[in-house]
Amino acid sequence: MTHLEPENGLPNESPEDHSTAMGRRSKKKSLTERVYDQLRHDIVTCVYQPGTELSEAILAQRFEVSKTPVREALAMLRLDGLVITYPRLGYQVTPITFADINEAFDLRILLEVGGAKLACPQITAADIEHLKELASHEDLLDQNSPLTEFIVANRKFHMAIVEASRNTRLVNYLNKLLIEMDRFFYLGASLRDVRTETNDYHRQIIRALEQRDAQLSSALLTRHNEDTRQGLITALTRNPALSKVTF
Repeated sequence: MTHLEPENGLPNESPEDHSTAMGRRSKKKSLTERVYDQLRHDIVTCVYQPGTELSEAILAQRFEVSKTPVREALAMLRLDGLVITYPRLGYQVTPITFADINEAFDLRILLEVGGAKLACPQITAADIEHLKELASHEDLLDQNSPLTEFIVANRKFHMAIVEASRNTRLVNYLNKLLIEMDRFFYLGASLRDVRTETNDYHRQIIRALEQRDAQLSSALLTRHNEDTRQGLITALTRNPALSKVTF
């Protein structure tokens, strides 16, 4: 059973201590956020496999909380595209199909290539330095590093490219999509080593952006995504016994 510490404030809190207590509480995650973080981790890493039914009561028991933070966390996961809600029936981890994978990658390419084209004319030295720092962090993650850490680092790198476009709506759309695609990347990276391939592409993309070469940046991002897509589909096809994907 996963135990989450309740946040009921400090005991015997005096008026003069109120501001200090508020400051401490603001630094702590709410119960809803902590349930959400753990459930999201378990869904992305397929502890809860695609298609798994989720019960508010069972999850509340697992986390030793009331149903309210569980219900709120599941609502957040629904917005992430990771959970489906069935009125009066309950919740289900969103299934994965090859059609889902292809649709997601098609949209990702459109958003990332569009973001790179917008970013190239206005990308700053600070933007490039940020991308280099993110790529350097990825280089430090080896086979002994948690796979989820590599997934987060990869998402931050791709988001940083589109953030350089200064187009808030585009950034928000891509962020939601990449969060939804975390499971795809986890599955692919758990079946084959993608670290070297990913890091090589990222370094090439940085050089193209640094040269403000929109055409090359777009081509590299497209090729990177296509290689990732094909690698994922091939790995899944070679594992027909894998129950994590609806074929």
